[in-house]
Amino acid sequence: MFTILKVIKPFFLPPTLIALGMLASLILILKKRTRAGKLILGATLAVYYLLSTLPAAYFLTRSLDQQYLAAPSPETGGAEAIVILAGGADQSGKDKPFAELSGISWRRLWRGLEIYRQLDKKMPIIYSGISGDPFDQYAGEPGLAKQYAVSMGIPQDDFWTEVEARTTAESGIYVRRMLDERFPKAAQHTIVLVTSATHLPRAVSVMERHNIKVLPIPADFRVTQPVFLSPLQWLPSIDAFSASLAALHEWIGRAGYWIVALGLKTGGI
Repeated sequence: MFTILKVIKPFFLPPTLIALGMLASLILILKKRTRAGKLILGATLAVYYLLSTLPAAYFLTRSLDQQYLAAPSPETGGAEAIVILAGGADQSGKDKPFAELSGISWRRLWRGLEIYRQLDKKMPIIYSGISGDPFDQYAGEPGLAKQYAVSMGIPQDDFWTEVEARTTAESGIYVRRMLDERFPKAAQHTIVLVTSATHLPRAVSVMERHNIKVLPIPADFRVTQPVFLSPLQWLPSIDAFSASLAALHEWIGRAGYWIVALGLKTGGI
C-alpha cells in the first residue's frame, strides 16, 4: 500500500499534471485536432502561471500555515519530548562528498533546538523519519540531524532518533511506540511537535489519532510576504510555485489519509 500510494501521488500534483497536459496538447495538435490541443495547452499554461504567482501561493498556503500561529506555550503543557519530523536529506555520493539536510529539515531542526533551549534543556528531542522514496529508502537523516545537533552543543543523550517511519502516518506509530518505551507510566503522552507550518495540521491530526496530546510549534513558513497585489507579485517565481506545490501536497495527503481511514473503517482496504 505504501509503495502504491507513493507512485500514484505524483499524478495528482502540478509538475506531473502540467507535463501530461503539455504532452496531451502536443499529441492532439500533431493529430490535427488543433482546437482541442490549444484549449488543453492554454489551460495547462494558465494553471502553471497561477501556481507560480505569489497571490495564488498565499491563498493556498494561508489556510494551512496560519492554523497554529497562536500555539500554546510548551512551558505549560507538561510535555515529555520535543518531536521534530524529518523533511528530507541528500546522501553523499560520487558527485556529493558529504550528506546534507534539506533546507526544510534545517529549518525544522533549528526551530526544535530553539525550543529545547527555551525550555532550559529539560526535555529530550526525538527526530523522526527517513526517506519516503520507496525505491531509495535513505535512512541516514536522523543520524545526520543528531550529528549537527551535537556539534551545536546538544547532549547526545538528549537527542533520540527514530529511523523507521517513511511517512507522517508512520511517524505517529513509531513516536507513540518510543514514548511508551521511554515513559511507560504516562496515562497520556504529550509532545511539543515541530514541523513545517503547512505540514503541521496534518501532523497534529496524525499524532492525536494515536492518543498523543500535541503542543504545535510551526517552522519553515513558505509564504511570509503579505499580498499587496503589486505588479511584481504577478510575475512567476520558483518560490511561489514551490509554496503552491507544498500546500497542494498537504491537501492531497490529508485526502489520502481520509480515504485510507474510510476504507479501513468500511473494510474496503
